[in-house]
Amino acid sequence: MRELSDYLAIARRRWPVLLAGLVLGIALAAFSAQSTPKSYSATSTVYVSMATGTSVADSYQGGLAAQQRVRSYLELVGSDFVLDRVIGQLGLGLTRDELRGMVSVDSPPATALLRITVTDTEAERSRLLTDETVSQFRALVAELETIEDTAAPQARVAVVDRAERPAASGGGSTKLLALGAVGGLVLGGGVALLLELFDRRVRTGAELAPLGRPLLGSVALGTASERDDLRALRSRLPEATKTVLLTGIGARSEPALAIGLAGALAATGSRVLLIDADTTRTGSSALLPAPEIDWPVRTGAPQPQPDLALVGAGEAPENAAQQTTKLDLRNIPGNPPADKPQPEKLPASVAAAWHTGGLAALLRGDGSVEDAVTPWPGGNFAVLPLGAADGQTADLLASGRFVAVLRAAREKYDHVLIDAAAPGDSADAVALASRAASTIGVVVLGDARTDRAEAALATLTAAGATVTGLVTVNTGRNWWQRLSRRSPRRTAPAVEPGPEQ
Repeated sequence: MRELSDYLAIARRRWPVLLAGLVLGIALAAFSAQSTPKSYSATSTVYVSMATGTSVADSYQGGLAAQQRVRSYLELVGSDFVLDRVIGQLGLGLTRDELRGMVSVDSPPATALLRITVTDTEAERSRLLTDETVSQFRALVAELETIEDTAAPQARVAVVDRAERPAASGGGSTKLLALGAVGGLVLGGGVALLLELFDRRVRTGAELAPLGRPLLGSVALGTASERDDLRALRSRLPEATKTVLLTGIGARSEPALAIGLAGALAATGSRVLLIDADTTRTGSSALLPAPEIDWPVRTGAPQPQPDLALVGAGEAPENAAQQTTKLDLRNIPGNPPADKPQPEKLPASVAAAWHTGGLAALLRGDGSVEDAVTPWPGGNFAVLPLGAADGQTADLLASGRFVAVLRAAREKYDHVLIDAAAPGDSADAVALASRAASTIGVVVLGDARTDRAEAALATLTAAGATVTGLVTVNTGRNWWQRLSRRSPRRTAPAVEPGPEQ
């Protein structure tokens, strides 16, 4: 049973749906108001009286008789006799039934009053039709209530209020717009509830309880509580666990969590190594700051010129400008600097290109762990970047070469964190599941789905992973980023300061 707070939370999450329903309802109401012809209603009030004596009793009896007459007169107003006379008198191009649909009559309870109303698309014509209908109705009553030609009618109909030209339309566009707004909100609310009912995305950590894994913590990246969240997560990790695999379940992985956790572990004085084993090239290496380079062109320094006297007769001199052009094509962005060049920083998305060695080279048998490891800029831990990965890198992660790399890392570092892509994006985590002593499932709130998370846990468990628990991550993606399937701007988290390694 949902409570009011649950519905308010749904409204906050699904406000675009509510807004769309509201706009749709108002738009449909406005279209209906514009497409519906304007109508004008003119009303005339008449009083029915009886010819009686002058005594009080006679007046009372006459009043009762007049009220009884009114019941019959309600039918006479729309009779064929009255309508035919109105059509003939005004020369209308209407049928009897069409005019009858325009005429309405009512009587207040316990009175001898009749209110005759005619509705038409033209204001002046509605007034003329009302007056003529009243006139023909009075003539019919006088004819019916006259028993002898020389005698006065027993009943008399007198006009109390004549019809006036209506000044405003009776369409009620404002009311129609209000109804459209209410209807749109109801429609939007219904759609929002249906979407919430069939939406399998994880919103809170409580929704992960059916998976049967403990919730180690929740980290709000990019907020003031990020460091405290990482400290809480650090305290819940098993102390004896030296190698930890972090991979996404139910959605993409989140390398910023691995970087933040590495910094939190290193802040205690431990030696920490972060290994980027994400062959999709979206791991922690993609968040490494690019090195600063100087612009090789137009720096103001004189360019060396070749000594033509030293060039052999069979050799063509090489132009120094061509040498500079080669440097341009290889090392610099497209726009030249100003007169005073400043060091250029490449975007973090291409930072991995600067690490030509890394894990991929180690798996191919090139170099050593000591040579491939680099300190995290501004941090207190080391990182083994992915490097120049190729088509064989993913296969080599499942080979004994990675076991050798991991063994060498364990001998030198107190904690080794492995950042791998989600099982749904790559087979890296499945290949590494049995290599790590502990596996932590990273659940990105708003992106991960419960059914996919359950399937990912089953896959990791079948591969031999020891799933210690789950961690929820809030990356602050807005509704437009989720709708367009775009990720927020990828930046490395602030690394917690600690003792230098």
